[in-house]
Amino acid sequence: MLLVFTPKLAPRIRYIFNHIFYRMLNLKVEFTNSIEDFVAYNGPKLSYSNKPLGKELFFFSCPFLIDQGIHNISVDVLIKKKYPIIFPVNHKSAMEFDIFAASFYLISRYEEYLPHLKDSKGRFQLLESIAFKNNFLDKPLIDIWVNDLKLIINSRFKNLIKELYMSKKIIPILEVSDPYLFLQKSFVSTLLQSFNLIWNLKFKTLLYQFYVLIRIFKDPYMEYDFLIKTFNKHKINLISFFRFTQHASDLGAISIFNYSYRLLIKNISDQIQLSLLVSFFGQKNQKVLKSEMINLTRLTNRSTKKVRLNYGILSLSEVYPNLVQNEVKEDYSMGYADHIGYRASTCVPFYFYDLMNEVQTPLKIYPVIITENGLRKFSSKKAFFEMKKHYQMSPLISSVFSFAFSPRILSKSPDNLLWRSSFLEYISEYET
Repeated sequence: MLLVFTPKLAPRIRYIFNHIFYRMLNLKVEFTNSIEDFVAYNGPKLSYSNKPLGKELFFFSCPFLIDQGIHNISVDVLIKKKYPIIFPVNHKSAMEFDIFAASFYLISRYEEYLPHLKDSKGRFQLLESIAFKNNFLDKPLIDIWVNDLKLIINSRFKNLIKELYMSKKIIPILEVSDPYLFLQKSFVSTLLQSFNLIWNLKFKTLLYQFYVLIRIFKDPYMEYDFLIKTFNKHKINLISFFRFTQHASDLGAISIFNYSYRLLIKNISDQIQLSLLVSFFGQKNQKVLKSEMINLTRLTNRSTKKVRLNYGILSLSEVYPNLVQNEVKEDYSMGYADHIGYRASTCVPFYFYDLMNEVQTPLKIYPVIITENGLRKFSSKKAFFEMKKHYQMSPLISSVFSFAFSPRILSKSPDNLLWRSSFLEYISEYET
């Protein structure tokens, strides 16, 4: 146990200290604002304030963590030899910046509450992020900082934080927005799809489409059973998220009354974890969200406690509180839909902190580092090299490597065979 002295135990301080020490480093902390109790304590301890009390391990505190509400603050990034830092300090301190304030700023997504330019779908753009502007979007910066903090703690207190000898956890996410490539489409959608293939000179795929439509070949996306068997063979737990919406304007959605689609969902839910891929309109309207959750629960006979947001997070400050109100326990959307990177600068799961009410919520956020759309910006060979690189990136055992892919990744259509084989080769390397 580590005792922490702080003159004022604000909610933000309690949140970020518990996250860093307990959830990231597996070390319990207790807090005190009594100088007498702190001085009398003979065990491991540190102070977090604007000046040290004596010769204890001291971390200088910026005002940010005792602040309340959201203010349009400007945060400067300093590029040091080891890594970028924010909230630098000029006082005698165990680290040259306030690691707790800096980590809270990034993990709470504070910048997404501030005025910013949105993309065409109304989402926070990665171009607006402090991580992108300062070239650390591709690094789990908080995890790197915390690893240095661990070294400082262990140096002062004789290996107080024990090393855990275990493999990092991986969470593959099957994201099913479009369950079929060619089947179950309207006549107009099929026609447009054909014209698009002709326009792009994909005649082999056009022929494949024809064979699927006349039922000689199965739909290229219908590899679900094979996919599940593959992950089971390598003892990797797979989570799936299916779009299941009645909203007529949700582009490309299969009707929830479609018998084949319902049968597909039921079959998969009997084999692996299956939950809701919240539709675009489910994010914008709490009633639509609740309806989608209820309808999927009725079909699968399993409660919907995990979600992923289709098209990414539209508005963090609006969607996450709605998820909390609907008693969702886990979200797998903290990433950028079309780009590889660490949106919250970490790959360790964390609880959503509601900045509007200054409270930690029960909603656990699993950062998603890689999506298929982000991968496909590379060649198939380069893409899975990127995945291996990011798996090894975090120095912490508490990190979780989550990546999302669609049914397209195992499609047997002619233009996808290299991706299919590369993906299967990648998965086979993680057999336990």
